[in-house]
This record gives sequence, structure tokens and C-alpha cells, in this order.
Amino acid sequence: MSRLLLSLAAVMLAAPAMAQSIGEPIPGRGPVNAKRMPAAPAPAARPCPEYGPGFVKLDGSSLCVRASGSVAAEFGKSSNNRSGSAVGAAVQLEARGETSLGPVRSVVRGGVVTDRGFGDRFYR
Repeated sequence: MSRLLLSLAAVMLAAPAMAQSIGEPIPGRGPVNAKRMPAAPAPAARPCPEYGPGFVKLDGSSLCVRASGSVAAEFGKSSNNRSGSAVGAAVQLEARGETSLGPVRSVVRGGVVTDRGFGDRFYR
């Protein structure tokens, strides 16, 4: 018991010496009031109105890309007194551009549906 008390007393006496005052720099870091350099502004997206709304030019390429998606949720009660829910999400990535062979278009789509008692009513 006395060893425990001596250990606690030693830690309590050393604690103020190890404490850091508010406003002092953290050891190993620069001063608190050091000004940071502002980050370089991100380049603005260049729109591609020739392909429609939402398309932007891909840097270093002649392609224009667009990302879109949707989320749907349905909750309710059926006529036979059962309740249920359904949740769905979809994502679409589209790229368009001109090549030496002519226009090119690629589309990648994906979706997820979780259904709990409503049947297959989403994304059909």
C-alpha cells in the first residue's frame, strides 16, 4: 500500500513539471502563431456544353465526363396489413469525346436495392 502511495505522490509531483501551458508550442512542432501558406486554388472545372449539362473536360484529354446518381427510399403498409421498406441507390459514370474514328461514348452503371417486404418495385 505504501509503495502505491509513494508512486502516486511521485507522479503527482512530476506532473506540473511535464504539463504544457496553453499557448505554448507543442514540442517538436513550430510556434503556435506561425502562419501557414494558403493552399493553391483548385483549377476550375471546364464545362463541355456540347455534350449536355454536367459534363466537364478531363484534364490532359479530349474526353468530357459526367457522374450522376440517385437514391430512393419507400416505407409503408400494404393492403394485407403488412409493413415493409425498400431502399435503392444507383450511380452512373459517362464519358464522351471525339476520336480519329468519330465520336465515342462510354457509360458505366451500377445499382443496389435492399427490399424488406415491398417486392421488386425499384429500378425496373
